[in-house]
Amino acid sequence: MNFSRGQRAKITDLAPNGQRFSLGIAINAPGLIIDFACFGLDAGGKLSDERYMTFFNQPSTPCGGVALATPAGDMAGFSFDLGRLPASIERLTITAAIDGAGTMSRIASGHIRFMDGGNEVGRFAFTGSDFAQERALMLLEIYRKDGIWRTSALGQGFNGGMAALVAHFGGAVADEAPAPPPTQPPKPQSPPVNLSKITLEKRGNSVSLEKQANAAHGEILINLNWKTVQSPKKGFLGGLMGSNRTDLDVGCLYDLANGEKSAVQALGDTFGDYHRSPYIGLDADDRTGASAGGENLRINGQHWDKIRRVLVYAFIYEGAPNWAEAEALITIKTPGQPEIEVRLDSHRNDRPMCAIALLENQGGAVKITKLVDYHRGHMDMDQAYHWGLEWVRGSKG
Repeated sequence: MNFSRGQRAKITDLAPNGQRFSLGIAINAPGLIIDFACFGLDAGGKLSDERYMTFFNQPSTPCGGVALATPAGDMAGFSFDLGRLPASIERLTITAAIDGAGTMSRIASGHIRFMDGGNEVGRFAFTGSDFAQERALMLLEIYRKDGIWRTSALGQGFNGGMAALVAHFGGAVADEAPAPPPTQPPKPQSPPVNLSKITLEKRGNSVSLEKQANAAHGEILINLNWKTVQSPKKGFLGGLMGSNRTDLDVGCLYDLANGEKSAVQALGDTFGDYHRSPYIGLDADDRTGASAGGENLRINGQHWDKIRRVLVYAFIYEGAPNWAEAEALITIKTPGQPEIEVRLDSHRNDRPMCAIALLENQGGAVKITKLVDYHRGHMDMDQAYHWGLEWVRGSKG
């Protein structure tokens, strides 16, 4: 089984008894020193017992359920006997972190593979083209759901190293010996790294947000923000609209489990309803881009089971588009989940509409896929994604 990013499988599909197997890891990155670890996490995704972090300085968990073990031909690896793990361990996350200088963009090739005895039964391959300045990776996750162990290929990057990963999972890092007093004034420190953000870098990249401890999702906030562009004179091509006003709108197509389909957007004053069907509401219409909060779509996660899919888009209401000048950005925030970021980093200035991301209900999880696909208008986008709506010309109130 060759895994793609975000793909899931039951452990029983890879190991016959669903309990005992090994993982082998290899990363070809000349000049990088990389440490590997397995974090044993509780239902809240935290390292509540630091004895369940398995790495070079702690080669086995107390129960023996996870241990360092490198299969032949790999750089590192772990052996697993899931039946030994205590009930408090709900999730195992395999990570890689750089010790020293460098970034994960230097990876020429890499893989993490499932081994059943001496046989390879599954592989997730990756390269540095998927990353930029990240210094740590979450490679793969093994988690328990409804009493069944499953796995998910992650391939998620963070800008910190191993200490940042420990802190992200709620652990504490031992203090190092104090440095000698500086002889010169210290240099300004960089702002803290946001370890709770996932950037979907390429079209087709996706990530799934699982329900926390079988509870309903909270509010799913989708924010569109963009840069206000002022042109020196009317009609100058440097302006987003060919004038000195920017009007970039966010909206969505929705498809409910009961078969209802429509759109939520400012155009036509179809602002939706957060508390009643379709359980999606648009806050306001920012016609300038000057609002610090941008424009927000809100999905009521308490009713996510009633929603099948949501296509998030942005469109330029009037004027000639210049997407590169707008520097538009979508962020998706859900309580207890990492923030998801999608940038409109490819551009078609002959098309005023961009399908940005698709949110799909997959067994209760929220699967988010980057699209950034440009269209001539609503009808063109509808046909591309097979929504099947009838469209008429509309205006803003």
